[in-house]
Amino acid sequence: METPTREIYWNIQGHDLIYLFFALAMIIFGYGVYRRIRLWKLGQPENRSGHIAQRIWTVLKDAIGQMSVMRDRTPGSMHVMIFSGFVILFIGTLLVFLQADFSVQILFGQFYLWFSLILDLFGLIFIFGILFALFRRYVLRPDRLNIILEDAIILPLLLIIGITGFLLETTRIAATNPNWAEWSPVGYWMAGWFTPEQAITIHKILWWGHMALTMVFIAYIPFSKLFHMLISPTNMYLKSFKPRGELTTIDIENSETFGVSDITEFTWKQLLDLDACTQCGRCQDQCPAYNSEKPLSPKEIILDLQKHLTKRGYELIKAKKMKTDPEPKQIAGTAVSEDEIWACTTCMACQEHCPVVIEHVQKIVDLRRSLVLMDSKFPQELNLVFKGLETNSNPWNMGASSRADWLEGLNVPTVAEKSEVDYLWFVGCAGAFDDKARATSEAFAKILNKAGVNYGVLGVDEQCCGDPARRSGNEYVFQMLAQANIELFQSVTFKKIVTTCPHGYNVIRNEYPQFGGKFEVLHHTELILELIREGKLEIKGNDLASASYHDSCYLGRYHGIYQPPREILKTMTHGGFRELKRHHDKSYCCGGGGARFFMEEDIGSRINHQRIQEAADGEIQTLSVACPFCLTMLQDAVKEKDLEGSIEVKEIAQLVADRI
Repeated sequence: METPTREIYWNIQGHDLIYLFFALAMIIFGYGVYRRIRLWKLGQPENRSGHIAQRIWTVLKDAIGQMSVMRDRTPGSMHVMIFSGFVILFIGTLLVFLQADFSVQILFGQFYLWFSLILDLFGLIFIFGILFALFRRYVLRPDRLNIILEDAIILPLLLIIGITGFLLETTRIAATNPNWAEWSPVGYWMAGWFTPEQAITIHKILWWGHMALTMVFIAYIPFSKLFHMLISPTNMYLKSFKPRGELTTIDIENSETFGVSDITEFTWKQLLDLDACTQCGRCQDQCPAYNSEKPLSPKEIILDLQKHLTKRGYELIKAKKMKTDPEPKQIAGTAVSEDEIWACTTCMACQEHCPVVIEHVQKIVDLRRSLVLMDSKFPQELNLVFKGLETNSNPWNMGASSRADWLEGLNVPTVAEKSEVDYLWFVGCAGAFDDKARATSEAFAKILNKAGVNYGVLGVDEQCCGDPARRSGNEYVFQMLAQANIELFQSVTFKKIVTTCPHGYNVIRNEYPQFGGKFEVLHHTELILELIREGKLEIKGNDLASASYHDSCYLGRYHGIYQPPREILKTMTHGGFRELKRHHDKSYCCGGGGARFFMEEDIGSRINHQRIQEAADGEIQTLSVACPFCLTMLQDAVKEKDLEGSIEVKEIAQLVADRI
């Protein structure tokens, strides 16, 4: 019985020419890669070494396993179809090449039969994926996808390569009629379309055409968005393993410039980031600024910076060759508008949902730093904030001596009254000065006293954690506040710090270590849940009906703290807890992060209005929050949208304090 196999090059004379074309394609490909590497090298040094095992796992899981892509099921399925088909067909082509040119005897017998069947299956998957992509892009046309010329080249090119591959199989079967043709079901089904004589001629033409298109595809990769096939896995491997809430620091004393003005002031990794973008638009879909008609789209920021890098980078390279000094070109106001830079709430939704681990927020803050520290250009509302932080250590610019006024009439000990405490409660500026957040402070004090917790506050000695300064780009003021607080913390004896503000929680936990301040930090919802579980707090009323919880960005996406607030809230409901439409990692920002709490929102619609409307549409009666910014933003939205009486927004500590 004849052994199933395939005679390679059976109908192709002069096939060795294809290696010349392949070499030419690879030279063009290599040049394209070299061009981009030259641009990345314009960036500043950055260390992305270490964590080898985790990096490899990230690539295996998200680049090869496509787990991050599949978080969005519909487009994810489309991408997996194209990716898996491409990979299997590439492996199949490689095996054919090894047998034909290196005499590696692989494609024989039962293996060859399964090889033929699997390639047919994945070839179909590949073509269906391309058709799905064309239908989605040109018929469904979701807002997050740009209609660009590249897609009108890439998708048809891939489709034609896939179809000609099947036609090659079809004409080969029609001409040779092997006994095992059924194992190539697509080609076997279509083989009857051609006579053997027709098939021989058409096969030869198709083979050269198929190979020419493949060489064009290879050469085109680094000059198109196809480049992400190489750079996205690279970017995944080079991901940051720092805490998500940790921004980079600046050596204020020894730096001549602060932040990023010119594209070369980004690090090489930040520049590589720009080429990793697949233009999928998932970041844009989740961005509260974009969804409230602000000029900011995280996707467009990355793409605009990528275009600017290409133009500016080649200018700099050319100037270096010519030994000339090029004119400086500021990014803000040219490649990216100032309105875009200041619209960001730093909510991290873009990074959370980016399948290729692009780091948007750090770039935006770097641009803010340059505007603030180098050009003194920032929204006028921040004048009062910066003045207050510098002179009175709070963004409201209230007298520093009044920071402890909220303590009057409450049994709240200060650390000055105790030699040692278990918990140093960092109250925060909102908890001390904002009327709405003061109610949270009073409620949490009641909880701690009821549970018999050994704690203390800093009183008038406490200063702002520095979050509004750092997120708005004023690194100088942030470092001043951080160093003062660290020195104060180190003068007190305690075991853990507890905060009622996720922003303070993040800064103290993740950013103070940059200046030598390493402390164990808890959010107050974590401590409250711990006290309930230990039996130190008893919730006496589960009277809430139709209650929900709004995830704070800095508690949820930044730190993965989703369950403690929900577990607490569920102890106070009688089966009426329900999730908002967008929750957990897809939660919608209140609009107050990134120092936006202190700025006017005069472009588009208001983010807090959109969020509270979502609660109203879900017929939520009690909306619980665990952040002072969220509390104020959403309570204001209730009032401004005339929803008083139908929705009540309360901090979770207030709800607990009312029921113990």
